[in-house]
Amino acid sequence: QLCDQYPGIEEQNIDQLLPEGQVKVLKLDNRCLLYVASDAPPCFFDAEGRGELYPTLTTLWQHPNMMMELTIHPQVSKFVLNGADLMLPGVLVPANGVAGFGSVEKGQRRCIKIDGNPYPIAVGHMTVNQRQMEKLTGKGLGVAHVYKDALWAFAGSPLPNTGFREKDDEVTPCADQSWVVGAPAPEPPAAEPSVAPAAADGASLAAGGASPASASDASPTAVGGSKAAEDWSPDDLLEFCFMQAFHVSLTEDGGLPVEASELYEKHMKPNRPEGTTLDVKKTSHKQMGKFLNAMRKAKAIETSEKKGVISVTKVDRGHRVFKQLQDKFAADVAVEAAAAASSEAAAAVAAEPLPPPRISALWKPTHYLEGIWKEMGKSKNEVYSWDAAQQVLKAYVGREGLGSVDGSGPVRLSEALLTALFKVAGAQKKDQTWPETADFGELEEKMMDRMQEHTVIDVAGLGSTMRKGPALKIEVSLSRKGAHNVTRVCNLEAYGIDVAALGDELKRKLNCTVHVEDMPGKNTKDKMLQLQGHVDQELASFLQQKYGITRAFMSVK
Repeated sequence: QLCDQYPGIEEQNIDQLLPEGQVKVLKLDNRCLLYVASDAPPCFFDAEGRGELYPTLTTLWQHPNMMMELTIHPQVSKFVLNGADLMLPGVLVPANGVAGFGSVEKGQRRCIKIDGNPYPIAVGHMTVNQRQMEKLTGKGLGVAHVYKDALWAFAGSPLPNTGFREKDDEVTPCADQSWVVGAPAPEPPAAEPSVAPAAADGASLAAGGASPASASDASPTAVGGSKAAEDWSPDDLLEFCFMQAFHVSLTEDGGLPVEASELYEKHMKPNRPEGTTLDVKKTSHKQMGKFLNAMRKAKAIETSEKKGVISVTKVDRGHRVFKQLQDKFAADVAVEAAAAASSEAAAAVAAEPLPPPRISALWKPTHYLEGIWKEMGKSKNEVYSWDAAQQVLKAYVGREGLGSVDGSGPVRLSEALLTALFKVAGAQKKDQTWPETADFGELEEKMMDRMQEHTVIDVAGLGSTMRKGPALKIEVSLSRKGAHNVTRVCNLEAYGIDVAALGDELKRKLNCTVHVEDMPGKNTKDKMLQLQGHVDQELASFLQQKYGITRAFMSVK
């Protein structure tokens, strides 16, 4: 029975976990049943006493692939460890889209893993079915047993690898798969000795409401020499990205004025050091407007405000504030420059750019053409290139001896041709007359009117996608929603792109909020991707780099 429920584990492994005649069942006060073999930790449990057996984490760590899984970001694990059920927006979508989850049923038992660590962190049951899973919203899995709960402690508080002990509140990536039952807890990696003594943390140049101009004229404390970028304070990271925005992205005043939201999303976030996350809400300023106001008071920039929207209108790059920031982050700028040079060098030797999508039109006969197609041994349920459809018509005219197909003379219209190309369904007018002959070119025009156009788009790495109707461009619209700029993207499915998977990838790459919404209409399953900020340029660059989709296939408005 267990082998049927968990096809990822063989029967001999089940026999080892539950040896015949050595299994004890412990009943707890909360009706939970524990299945224990001799003195080993519990290997299975029945949470409600209803015969639904789940493997414990110690069993899953011995056989990590014995059941279907859901993978999450390491940062999401802290919520699961705190006792929360798993919400679907926190689940990583497989590369092949929602289909990669396999068949999903309500009540189905699955485990949770984090990206980069082979060992599960929790086990539970699905609370959604296949259709609800495709929406990727709401609660998806009810957790029955999780790392650091009472059952884990009862099993001896084992730790399978260092990813389970590096942080107190979450599980981190670790590729080690050498754990066995009874093994001592893995030792964390030894810290590398510091090359230089850590300098005392200096106060943020613009923290606490004090302006940068009030900072000491003495040499500022170097951040990079004592801390890695991921260990900077939120204020340090905000100041670094602000400095880089006007020395890397907005190097000339031609890009001004620039709105605060655009400065933050399109110029500061892309210039953050690798491995860091910029969030102005975590700084002492809480809002970009307050940070820019501090810089304005220090006279490093000039701003204007119109209808509540703050814009930077002028920048003094030679101001003392910028010089202090350059001295403070000198070592880190050098590291960033070296990394950029390395990336450019790698790009220079990279493979040729991906080819652009190939678009071709195919045609499907309607019921009007069914008679001719049957006569020629063809099926009206298939699609044909236009040349192939022409050949069917030519072959029919030639076989029936109705006339010339090279345009040198008229074609006599038989009853079958009239029905296929000229007559319409339903009752005919009493005095309706029909032509007796027509040029072959006119027959081709009539045939095109009675065929459905389909478009096939072949995208590098995604294969071919066929949809009814003419070719569509990826529609990108820039607008505002409340007080925020948003970018909406439609028609991605026409190019074979999984919208949810693309949204998840752009969320990490652009560090922005992403929403996937249903397109309006009852007869469509297409989705609309909504991104925070005006990121049409970044989106175009990403699509071209990953799929070869250039701006010629996009419509921006």
